[in-house]
Amino acid sequence: APVGTGGSISGAARYLKERNRAVRAMGVDARGSVLTKYHATGKIDVGQIEPYLLEGVGKNMIPANVHFELIDRMVQVTDRPAAHEARDLAKAEGILVGYSSGAVLAAVRQVADDLPADALVVALMSDHGSKYFDKIFNDRWMAEKGLL
Repeated sequence: APVGTGGSISGAARYLKERNRAVRAMGVDARGSVLTKYHATGKIDVGQIEPYLLEGVGKNMIPANVHFELIDRMVQVTDRPAAHEARDLAKAEGILVGYSSGAVLAAVRQVADDLPADALVVALMSDHGSKYFDKIFNDRWMAEKGLL
């Protein structure tokens, strides 16, 4: 699940882990955010903060809603694959999701080879694409941002 304010991943992880101890929660973060390093070390490294375009994923501070103890792994995603995954999902499957949902799919693809062959992956896609018609679904915007 995407990690922004932390409510969705923390709530979903708590609920699922209470019902099945084998569940592992993977948080999706933006490259340039402090969340992944904080998850690993408990410290904020302001030197790693970089600008990113992803919305709804990543932070430059630690939100109180993120319960890091429920997150087993963090995966950072960059702007380009997140945007393209959302666009590809709309084109191939007719599923209109937003930028953070594209990031979730990009993260799943990043870690797919690390998962057991019988793993069941559930991806929480918590935004819709209609608010991105002038951004990731707009070729001109994508080109201006260097994402095409």
